[in-house]
Amino acid sequence: MNKWSILIIVFSVLSCSRSGSEDTNPLLSPQALADQLKTNPETVVLDVRTPEELTSGFIAGAVNMDFNSPEFQKSLESLDHSKTYVVYCTVGKRSGKAQQTMKGMGFKHAKSMEGGLNAWVAAGLPVSKE
Repeated sequence: MNKWSILIIVFSVLSCSRSGSEDTNPLLSPQALADQLKTNPETVVLDVRTPEELTSGFIAGAVNMDFNSPEFQKSLESLDHSKTYVVYCTVGKRSGKAQQTMKGMGFKHAKSMEGGLNAWVAAGLPVSKE
């Protein structure tokens, strides 16, 4: 086998190993999330902040699952793995970790909102306090 044959085989394997249906970018901008919620209302928004942090406001319809809770992973296990999820926290650190945890658990459609609730507010998007 010559070096060209090896290169062709390697290229073929690498190009076929990526699934075209799976999105590789785990981040979603606040505006992209707002747009997605309009076009795909089935999207589940997970707020992974503490209950105390919720008093400052949250994205309407978000489900709270405290990332710091000992029950967090068990709560994730109870979710429908086939749904689309967008996770957020205050600035994006916990939500990024939560999104990675979800990916490791087999969630195919889980993203983290870039910049967290701070970026959502900075973009002029609405925050609920009810």
